Amino acid sequence: MTTFSRLSLAGLITVTLSSFAIADGPIVPLPRPIVAGGLSIPAAGFYGPAYFGGGSTAHESILRGQADVIRARGEHALMTAEAARSLEEAKSRYLDNEVKRLTVRQERKRLGIAERAHRYEHIQSRRETQMALNRAAREVQQAAAATVQIESQAEGKLRLAIDLLKRGNVEAGVASLQEIAQQFHQTEAGQQAASILAEING
Repeated sequence: MTTFSRLSLAGLITVTLSSFAIADGPIVPLPRPIVAGGLSIPAAGFYGPAYFGGGSTAHESILRGQADVIRARGEHALMTAEAARSLEEAKSRYLDNEVKRLTVRQERKRLGIAERAHRYEHIQSRRETQMALNRAAREVQQAAAATVQIESQAEGKLRLAIDLLKRGNVEAGVASLQEIAQQFHQTEAGQQAASILAEING
């Protein structure tokens, strides 16, 4: 049984018992009014205007008053029950709002975790990409440096071979040109050595 049902049942029982107690109670007659000369007027007659809720007799007026008290108590019990129902409804709405707030907070927390994970993956991907680019750049630089070194070495040997030919040491110069053409055939100096050998042999 809910709080609203218990309060409603208690109010109805209170109103019912109060009605029985008032209805079963003795009716106390009103005192007779005293006028000038010590004469008393009988209790019969009107006790208040009927159009204002008054009774035609003292007994009727008492009954009307008791009815008003019973009606007031019933209205009080009804208003108490309505207040209890409103309180229960307010509590229910509060709980619903708390559940919704908790759900929204958990959803925001989940979205925040997902956003941080996505951001971390993006940063990690950029970092790995940058590391790969740096590694490729180093490899290109190393390859370029090796090529420059080979070119420089081939050009140095080519100059020595040409000097040997100029000094008349043809045999040593030709041998040097053949070595350059075979060992550094991909370089410009190797191609020049091959061209000089073709002119000499031709």
